[in-house]
Amino acid sequence: MKIGIFGGTFNPIHFGHLRTVEDIRNKFSLDIVYFVLAKIPPHKKEATIISAKDRYSLLKLAIKSNSFFKASNIELKRKKTSYTIKTIKYFNKKFPDDTLFFIMGSDAFKEINTWYNFKEILNSINIIVMTRENFFCKSSFINNLGYYPEENYFLNNSNKRLYFENVTRLDIS
Repeated sequence: MKIGIFGGTFNPIHFGHLRTVEDIRNKFSLDIVYFVLAKIPPHKKEATIISAKDRYSLLKLAIKSNSFFKASNIELKRKKTSYTIKTIKYFNKKFPDDTLFFIMGSDAFKEINTWYNFKEILNSINIIVMTRENFFCKSSFINNLGYYPEENYFLNNSNKRLYFENVTRLDIS
């Protein structure tokens, strides 16, 4: 199977999340996409975030009509900060024979070098970065990756792919 993992604070989840992830699901023929809610996101101030329980309830309501989308509560079970690498390790262990893709927005990707163990993230899973027109990312680690224009991806030393895919532009949140 081809499985997508889309993490986020979802404060709250909105149509922009759903539409862009559906674009990616179709483009990559993903069998399922897990929406992983960050309980304690390391890059957000807690005072501006509604409770994880409420965000998770809203997430489940928002995706219930799409049989390709599932909500994951893996990060809600953690007592400490939600780190993406822990979630990726969990899914790699749960689905060892499947092809996994971590889906993220371009804004998050521009800051990935500030994420906990970001190099391990890049080496542990295929990554799809959802972009808008005229997206440009200046990052030194991309310069060290091989680019394959015929399939539009970068390849790292651990044979994990990095895709930059344009999605439907929605100026809403």
